[in-house]
Amino acid sequence: MNPEASWALSALCVLVAAVVRGLTGFGFAAIAVVGLAMLGSLQQAVPLVLFLEVASSVMLLRSALSEAHYPLLKRLLLAAACGVPCGIWLLTGIDSSGLTVGVYLLVGLLAIMGLARIRLPMGEGRAGAWLVGGSSGALIAAFSIGGPLVVAWLSHCGLRARALRATLIMFFFAVDLAALAGLAAASAIPAGTGQQALLMLPALLLGLWLGQQLFVRIQAEQAARFTQWLLLVLAGVGLLGRAWS
Repeated sequence: MNPEASWALSALCVLVAAVVRGLTGFGFAAIAVVGLAMLGSLQQAVPLVLFLEVASSVMLLRSALSEAHYPLLKRLLLAAACGVPCGIWLLTGIDSSGLTVGVYLLVGLLAIMGLARIRLPMGEGRAGAWLVGGSSGALIAAFSIGGPLVVAWLSHCGLRARALRATLIMFFFAVDLAALAGLAAASAIPAGTGQQALLMLPALLLGLWLGQQLFVRIQAEQAARFTQWLLLVLAGVGLLGRAWS
């Protein structure tokens, strides 16, 4: 594939992922990583998506600051801080091909759980927050994917749509920054990743704006189910591509 076509497809992937993020507060990383990993490698995709995740969170922070559920957020972040180093070790220490297949399987499984409304068997108290937060921190650092797990847990904590969305935005902002810092310390960010992220900013900003416009017009439940179906399709396409390659 020539560089121009690759860039155009990458930008389209970021645009679609950003629309979903602006609409639901989650899904950007899962969609972007799966799509970008098809066009390159997981080790290239994860740092790029983390850069874009931080940028997207900054754009959404203003509304999230006043609507987030801080008691739950604090528990999740403390646990995530323990999980991030484990994720960095996974990304830098395990074969890329196996990791990529693992990402597709994980995304597909989490999407199916969301569509089937399967409740995570880990409770809604402190233990559940630590387990979910720690696991998500590791998944975000390793694959830039942790949203579906947090969403599945928070959705059973009685949060309204706005509070859920805001809490997710704040959580991802903090954990993505920590993961980027860890990857930088491990020299695991490829050269030129920052420049790539800057080139993708227009697609990111447009997608976030479109998603926020849709947020006031589409029911949260419909948006979440659409996102789960999209993740499932992308995971399936990724697995088929690996099987044929």
